[in-house]
Amino acid sequence: MRRDIKLILFYITYIITIIISDKMVPSGPCTPGLGFFLFLLLIPISIISFLRDLYKYYSDPIKWRLNCMAIHGLVWLILFVIIRLNIL
Repeated sequence: MRRDIKLILFYITYIITIIISDKMVPSGPCTPGLGFFLFLLLIPISIISFLRDLYKYYSDPIKWRLNCMAIHGLVWLILFVIIRLNIL
């Protein structure tokens, strides 16, 4: 399976896990729930993954690595829009 497909599946399953865990252990006004902590953990995971893809792209430029870097940006753009519009 290609890396970009794995990356898309990772983000989908991770975001579904965030939503489910936030419904199971909801956040309150002063107590963040499990979904909030998983969302905060997503930030360093995606930054490290992006930097790894960037390093590998400059070491050996292959087009699918460029696609992986674009996927990171698109996922964060979609998450920003979802949070901004308060959809979930």
